[in-house]
Amino acid sequence: MQHLDIEEQELLESIENDEWVSISNKQEGLSRFQNMARQQILKQKIELQMSTQDSDKIYSLANQLGISVSNFVQDIVHKYLQGELVEKS
Repeated sequence: MQHLDIEEQELLESIENDEWVSISNKQEGLSRFQNMARQQILKQKIELQMSTQDSDKIYSLANQLGISVSNFVQDIVHKYLQGELVEKS
């Protein structure tokens, strides 16, 4: 038997205790969860305006690194928020 982590063990116990019920309309349930996923994605989306020079530089650097602009910007923001990028003194 595989070793289960805490979350998996809690899920297994919940299933074994009949705490789950089938939905009557699978398509309706699927649509509901798809809508919830779309809403979550929209909440995570951030739009911003920047100068053409900054935008061109971002596209150029991402291209040099061989990654998408989106991934490049995500990496920059993540590193900044983690304190890995700091302003030059």
